[in-house]
Amino acid sequence: MIPSHTMPYPDAAPAAFLDRDGTLIEDRGHLRSPSDVVFYPDTFNALRRLQNEFRLFIVTNQSGIGKGLITSTEADQVNQYVVDQLHQAGVRIEQVYCCPHHRDEGCACIKPKPFFMEQAARDFTLDLSASFAVGDHPHDVQFATNAGAEGVYVLTGHGHQHRAEAPEGAKIVSGIREAADWILGRHFMRKLEREKPGQIANAAQILRNGGVVAFPTETVYGLGANALDAEAVAQIFEIKQRPHFDPLIVHIHTPEQLNELVCEIPASAQLVMDHFWPGPLTLVLPKNPDVPDLVTSGLPSVAVRMPAHPLALELLRQAGTPIAAPSANRFGCTSPTTAQHVFNQLGTAPGMILDGGPCAVGVESTIISFTEAQPVLLRAGGIAIEEIEHLLGPLRRNTLDDSQPTAPGQLSQHYSPRTPLLFKEQAPELSTLKIGLLSFREPGCRKSYCAVEVLSASGNLREAAANLFASMHRLDALHLDLILTERVPGTGLGLAINDRLSRAAHPQHPTSHR
Repeated sequence: MIPSHTMPYPDAAPAAFLDRDGTLIEDRGHLRSPSDVVFYPDTFNALRRLQNEFRLFIVTNQSGIGKGLITSTEADQVNQYVVDQLHQAGVRIEQVYCCPHHRDEGCACIKPKPFFMEQAARDFTLDLSASFAVGDHPHDVQFATNAGAEGVYVLTGHGHQHRAEAPEGAKIVSGIREAADWILGRHFMRKLEREKPGQIANAAQILRNGGVVAFPTETVYGLGANALDAEAVAQIFEIKQRPHFDPLIVHIHTPEQLNELVCEIPASAQLVMDHFWPGPLTLVLPKNPDVPDLVTSGLPSVAVRMPAHPLALELLRQAGTPIAAPSANRFGCTSPTTAQHVFNQLGTAPGMILDGGPCAVGVESTIISFTEAQPVLLRAGGIAIEEIEHLLGPLRRNTLDDSQPTAPGQLSQHYSPRTPLLFKEQAPELSTLKIGLLSFREPGCRKSYCAVEVLSASGNLREAAANLFASMHRLDALHLDLILTERVPGTGLGLAINDRLSRAAHPQHPTSHR
């Protein structure tokens, strides 16, 4: 067991127990040297986010020791290197628990036996019922179940190989980033139910009765109403002050609900749906006549997605109906990524605001239309275009038309803070202005600015996307004269970030937004 850099926590803290090989680092067999360690790109950021709410532990089966393939010293050196690298990245691991036995030895500590989780609970005063285990083998999920915790199965490492063996009902995600998203969503949902019992059920009742509720998704907070009730949907437009020509996205909690909304699912749409749902991908498909024209702005198609946030899925399940839900903000203004952002813009206008913590993705969903022979990209968003084109081939790009948008977020001016926002190259004479900077990485000099928001000190585009709108909200609250920003690299989620910045930035910012 390798202790790390500990800090005090309250009694009965929740914990996340992390498998090592195939979960945090690439599975390269029995590692004998730190030089063999390769971290997954998302590991550092995912664990930094997790440690805000959880104590972190590594639990690893190293059967190579028992088989004589590596020594315990070599295993310890690799474990210590992993801990040290994580520490340098701002992540603290409380303890590494390592089982050195091969399975035939019948030891007490090998996963899925709960020995190490129960020992950690005693040593660190943990609440296992509020804890999680993450790994790429069915034993990692069973390990959690045996200790009274919740397991998350990742498809990295040996995950794909053993997927069919995963316990029924196991939560299966792509990798450590998605595992962190799910765990944090579950954590905040449990916190909400603990502090305000029955609030999700009450919100579902409001929706069934024709009311409006603000709720979290993994992208941004949504303002939801029963998608099949035109009078309920009309309230969304009224609260947001949204023009009726701007269509809405409808949210569902199972793919089967699509049958209530669409009349055709092309094979290409089914392919991306199977790959990316639940997640930040919206599909535009030919609509069922039962969908009110108000939802689609009179278009013959409807935009649908299945969110990945556990609270959103639970609300949709309890409501029992598809939910139309644009972002929960005033039309054209900066999107909300916390419940406080929603309240600051909409106050008590929604019947309820469900607090599910900060949104993990931080920018709206990617929207792809399947109403033509070739799929069309309508909006860049939370899934990189490269990932979608890897499955479908090249996507046709949509031509922007402010007069009749075919999906949300297509207007040339959108996502705007009240404070004028410009790209740095558009900046006027700055000497007499109070200026804030929205920077991708740490700027070379801060002296010229009253405030600086850094989207990602390490240059991680996923982290930058998650921080984008929250950073804009913080700068906007400082009563500055101007916010300057810079473009980020235009690959991956950088395309979505630059899209949002371009729509928020205008050389002549409307005075009505001040």
